[in-house]
Amino acid sequence: MDVVTHVLVGACVAQIPRQSDGNNTKLDLNFHQRAMIGGIAAIFPDIDYLLFFWNPLEFLAYWHRAETHSLLLAPLWAWLLTKVWMRSRRLKPFRHLIFWVSLFGLLSHSMIDSLTTYGTQWFAPLSDYRISWNLLFVLDGYFTICVAITLWCLYFKHKTKFAFLIFVLPLSYLLFVAQIKLAAYQQISLQLVEQPSTLSILPQPFSPFYWQIIKQNKNNIGQAYIHVTDDPIALLISKLLGKQGYQDSFQSIEQLHWKDYSLTPQNAHLQAEASMVWHHQSFKAFRDFAVYPIYYQHTKTGSAPCVWFSDLRYHWPGFLPSFRYGMCSEKGNTWTVHRMKYLTREPTQL
Repeated sequence: MDVVTHVLVGACVAQIPRQSDGNNTKLDLNFHQRAMIGGIAAIFPDIDYLLFFWNPLEFLAYWHRAETHSLLLAPLWAWLLTKVWMRSRRLKPFRHLIFWVSLFGLLSHSMIDSLTTYGTQWFAPLSDYRISWNLLFVLDGYFTICVAITLWCLYFKHKTKFAFLIFVLPLSYLLFVAQIKLAAYQQISLQLVEQPSTLSILPQPFSPFYWQIIKQNKNNIGQAYIHVTDDPIALLISKLLGKQGYQDSFQSIEQLHWKDYSLTPQNAHLQAEASMVWHHQSFKAFRDFAVYPIYYQHTKTGSAPCVWFSDLRYHWPGFLPSFRYGMCSEKGNTWTVHRMKYLTREPTQL
């Protein structure tokens, strides 16, 4: 999720832990201190972004949302953050409370990230399995507003023993989105003549009513975009961002338009080269990263041919795919891994 949402959620959950001597308010952190400590803890796991500059592809495939997002290692990170806060004399009496506030903030980050498509390695370093519930897009304004309202309410109610009830608002929104997704999944499953080996529904930008459908069989992948109902706010946002035709890309469930993809280009002359790149040892990281990999295109960088692949999880109407990786042939038969820069078609070597 985005930084703002993480900070807001961290500030909210920071109000939950109680000081051991709850009857003495002088021994408790105030609302703003808790919000600051919890908010900072909630963005700490994304410190792993520093590794992106070391190797972007290895970062995507193995390092991002791994150890710093691990539920198993969260107590360690909370302890380290507490050690930093202890440099302030004013905060030393609250060592144990700061540990718990930091831990709640860290855990909130991993839980919220698991709502998105990318997935989070809860059990790193013991397991690289990624938890991904595919409920929220990485930017979900509705969810962020729910969390902001919750934080505002907690500001006035955090001293009462019923303050936890305020969390019903964001949780209700998540339940609402889950119900939309389940209903769409059931309707689509009934329409399919042949059941695919995998059928996934992924959230899309601007609205909980817009979804991407991916059906996968042994040799190809089908993709479609649906809208459960029109969303005037999403339409307004897409127009403000210059994506006037965005909403037109989504169809009703009864009128799905499937587009087929595969790992090999249709042009027979390009298939051997694309297969060679896909199975290249240096391209293993992308094979491990991609969940729904597809052949993207052939290009030329100067006189060097390039073969590109993408992941359908990150194909959104009107946007260039976020993660486009490939290999380019330089100096004869030397193939090197390249990526296309975000929001551009400009390639760069890793």
